Amino acid sequence: MLPKSSNDVHLKRDREVLEEIPEKKLLSLNGLKVLVVDDNEDCLCVVAFVLEDYQAQIKTAVSADEAIEAIEEWKPDILISDIAMPGKDGYSLIRSVRKKEILEGGFLPAVALTSYAYEDELDHAMDAGFQKLIRKPFEADELITVLIKLTQDT
Repeated sequence: MLPKSSNDVHLKRDREVLEEIPEKKLLSLNGLKVLVVDDNEDCLCVVAFVLEDYQAQIKTAVSADEAIEAIEEWKPDILISDIAMPGKDGYSLIRSVRKKEILEGGFLPAVALTSYAYEDELDHAMDAGFQKLIRKPFEADELITVLIKLTQDT
């Protein structure tokens, strides 16, 4: 029998390492149109990166006014919005969306994404018109699961 080369040893070790990595869950957004609103460019990039990894179509906005314009023009399937933004905050944004829906019909599921840690923040978000609140930092699979559930329910 021939001695194993160092290359064989490395390949075996690499294979063992790969086998230890858990399989990625089979979650996909299948082209879902997601509008992400946040005044923080870094947060926008992270959320967009995660959503693109799950096959979503992404549009971003850095203000409530920009988001309203994107909703009218692009017609997203779901909205993810930060709460704390200068000027019009996420609450103002979702209230504007809900008022327009009362007048024109339709429904846009919405998720509040926030770094706030106040206990009553969930109540404030729901009262304003969001369906779900997710705290930053978030787990990608949690966000994706919420988006799938909210868009399947509508």
